[in-house]
Amino acid sequence: MNERFDTLVVITKPDLLRIKSNFARLVKWLPGDGIIFIGHNDVGKLLDEWKNDVIKDIGRVSFVNENDIIPFDDVHSVMASKMAPLLNGRELPRGITGWYYQQFLKMEYSRICNDEYYMSWDGDTVPCKCFSMFKEDGKPFLDLKHEYNELYFTTMGRLCPGLGKFIDASFISEHMLFKCDIMKRLIEKIESNNEIPGNRFYEKIINCIPIEDIQENGFSEFETYGSFVCLTNPGAYRLREWHSFRLAGEFFDPDKITDEDYEWLSRDFDAISFEKGMFVREDHKNLFDNREYQSKLSARQMLEIAQEEFKEGYKEVW
Repeated sequence: MNERFDTLVVITKPDLLRIKSNFARLVKWLPGDGIIFIGHNDVGKLLDEWKNDVIKDIGRVSFVNENDIIPFDDVHSVMASKMAPLLNGRELPRGITGWYYQQFLKMEYSRICNDEYYMSWDGDTVPCKCFSMFKEDGKPFLDLKHEYNELYFTTMGRLCPGLGKFIDASFISEHMLFKCDIMKRLIEKIESNNEIPGNRFYEKIINCIPIEDIQENGFSEFETYGSFVCLTNPGAYRLREWHSFRLAGEFFDPDKITDEDYEWLSRDFDAISFEKGMFVREDHKNLFDNREYQSKLSARQMLEIAQEEFKEGYKEVW
């Protein structure tokens, strides 16, 4: 199997601190060679502080300043120009740009990567076990979940006419193994669209999204890349169902979750996420981390029962 690739974790300092107690598991269970953390200088400084303490396998972990890939200010100026009619002279919050910027970093990395593949991994997500991104025959996986945002497909159709939703499932699974030559062709395709203002791919992505949709997160690099693969090179990957627990932060404290919890979770889930702003509510305490419940129910059964009470919002699907 071809496991010669690095994993990119585009992350902020607060997100890195949130997974500190799970950092060793992240490093142990992610596949591939190195794990490259990409972010602002404060991320690099924190990783330096963690050497020989939090970071046990120092050889796998490295840092790249985000501005060495794409300067944040370049993207921010494009976004500020786009949003100017709504700002009325006010300064654009960095967070609006940041959500798009982290996606652009993952795309641009294809132009500096020395390997055939590289993987992106969401910084708030922790694997539950070791896994491979390649089938036994050497074919890479594109992992699938189940959600739908119409804006993503509207945007990709503007960027690349003919591109749209080709499969029922979603390519948004908190990670993706990118093939460099395919990503570079996607970027070139976007940059060749003369109907959209701008030269760089990120300018065209920002400029093709209606101003009223910008704050609705109107672009997905995962859905766009996966759809581009389906259209242009469907034999390049094998599709695989991926099961991750996106709302784990509502049921587990990231600082208190144990190896026993992960072993139980791993029977049903490949990974779990601790998203920003999530916390364990009072009525969620002593449920998923309860050893008696774990002995009687699987993690999937527990979540299916919990989701019966969800009136709206995201739900895991099997």
